[in-house]
Amino acid sequence: MNADVLGPQKMGLLQHRAWDFWLAPKRFESPQLYERLGVLWIKRYVPTGGDYFRKKYGVRVIDIKSTIESLLKFEKRTRLYEAIHLGAFLAFLLFSIWQLVSGRTNGIGFVMACVVYVLLILSPVLLQRYNRIRVYEAIRRMRQKQVPL
Repeated sequence: MNADVLGPQKMGLLQHRAWDFWLAPKRFESPQLYERLGVLWIKRYVPTGGDYFRKKYGVRVIDIKSTIESLLKFEKRTRLYEAIHLGAFLAFLLFSIWQLVSGRTNGIGFVMACVVYVLLILSPVLLQRYNRIRVYEAIRRMRQKQVPL
């Protein structure tokens, strides 16, 4: 899937072929799709690296340089962040389902919780997928420049 971009398969927790099935960009995914879904707005305000927090507080999660190694490190970080957000979403969703089934909340509370989970926990997943698509393209361009014709 991503062998042309990432190079030889590396054994890391989120660098395995099984994870690639989920984390690799799908055919229908494009930067334009994610931009239409509002990822550029999300990008402004995410606390761990968004434009607002980076400018106001100097928060920088990873320093991206114009090297393939730096981009590969960033790509690996997008995988980690996406996995964390998906895990958190599933945990909160299961907790909310348990609350609903046990009668501790009603349907309206459950729906409201799910909306909050999608907005606050799943929206950064869109950002990670958007970033990964752009990083793959940058790596492809850089590798094409390295190969002598």
